[in-house]
Amino acid sequence: SGLMPLFPYCDYERYIIVEPSKEFVQYTKRLANKKANVFIIQGYIEDLYEKLLNMGEFDFIIASSLLHEVPQPKRLLQSIFKLCSPKTVVHINCPNIYSFHRLLAYEMGLIKDISERSKTEINFQRHTHFDMKSLFRIVEEEGFQVLDYGTYFIKPFANEQMEKIIANNIVSRELIKGLERMTKYMPEMGCEMFVEIKIRDAQ
Repeated sequence: SGLMPLFPYCDYERYIIVEPSKEFVQYTKRLANKKANVFIIQGYIEDLYEKLLNMGEFDFIIASSLLHEVPQPKRLLQSIFKLCSPKTVVHINCPNIYSFHRLLAYEMGLIKDISERSKTEINFQRHTHFDMKSLFRIVEEEGFQVLDYGTYFIKPFANEQMEKIIANNIVSRELIKGLERMTKYMPEMGCEMFVEIKIRDAQ
């Protein structure tokens, strides 16, 4: 959830948010403004899946910017698996180790190895790197099959540089929108990648 939950932007009969941060839970409760069909639970999915199972079936589960931050990504996927029915679709997104800006940093000599942890990753205590191949592998190992995948937004520079460029109006909004569309030419180099998955069909 963080400070940008998705429920204001979509239609649903019932929306359940699992968020470990007390601060973010309080913020989201204020944002939900007593909506009767939005439920906010403080904690971790890995500890709460039995309680969540008792709340009914899920059509769609979103694990946004999460898999790379947990110390045990397989345990998280195992908990999500238990929440899935055959019709449940799970959306997972995380940073792409082969993002354009990381490859550029490597070619400039700023990092010695493509898997070297960046300043942002250290600050945000990110535990795991993924490329599309390793993301496919971990979800398939935990019993899922991939329905769709891709990357989005070609980010030329690191977060701090991008923030300064935007804050100082060095580039236009049209340029940013163009970068969002550039992944159709460089489909493996978007700064973020996603998979949409479901539990694997029985053979």
